[in-house]
Amino acid sequence: MASTPISFNAADLMLLSKPSAWTVPFAAGGISGVCAALVGQPFDTIKVRMQTGFKIAGRAPGGAVDCLKMTVKHEGANALFKGLGPQLGSQFLATALLFGIQDGFLTTFARASGRSRGDLGLISSAGFCAGGILAVITCPMELIKVGIQSAAPPALGAGARGGALAAAPAASSLELAVGVARKVGLRGLYTGVGLTSLRCAIGNAAFFGCFEVCTRLDRANAGAAASNHRSTVKNATYGAIAGTAYWLVSYPIDLLKSQRQSRVVQKG
Repeated sequence: MASTPISFNAADLMLLSKPSAWTVPFAAGGISGVCAALVGQPFDTIKVRMQTGFKIAGRAPGGAVDCLKMTVKHEGANALFKGLGPQLGSQFLATALLFGIQDGFLTTFARASGRSRGDLGLISSAGFCAGGILAVITCPMELIKVGIQSAAPPALGAGARGGALAAAPAASSLELAVGVARKVGLRGLYTGVGLTSLRCAIGNAAFFGCFEVCTRLDRANAGAAASNHRSTVKNATYGAIAGTAYWLVSYPIDLLKSQRQSRVVQKG
């Protein structure tokens, strides 16, 4: 029996190649999260070390700049990127899902309250809920990242931390995760999940609210010439301002989270 050839016309190919409604936002969010992690990881490493009482050669750094100098001197510049693997995973998932989940909450809140999706209170509330939920996904990866960043290298381990883990730090993210799970159980990987959730919830409420305020001010200044399209520079600037608001309101919570997670990792 002769087989019937299967052919596709141009319209069929375009239909098959067309991304779904969530594919582009998911991919764009994930890529932006990866870029943010790559650029911000050195700063994050210094932050975590300052938060957790990290010492090098028995001496605690006198400040962020001193911590940077000591880290580079004793461990090399590569040490600034410790914990990059779990950070990339955490940021990819969190940023890829954040905007979609926030938009879903915003739609639900607007329908339930009868208010506009542009309501500032609803926008911040949706960001609060989205951030709180995502913390459940990112908490284990954040704990692993903190553990790697706050562990001294083998040669400096005994003087730096004085703990068993510090003397023989985990060789990889997987080894550290397995070590924590063996000593304190799988629940240990979710140490600080409540603080992580609170930090992300409050931080994202500030982030989305601040970004919305910036865009409204931009439209107000543009007047009759205002449009829905903004330049990349403006978006980056407003995002930076919103990101600053995120950390201004959530940093104290992040400090407590890092300290708690670091203690559990040392036990592991």
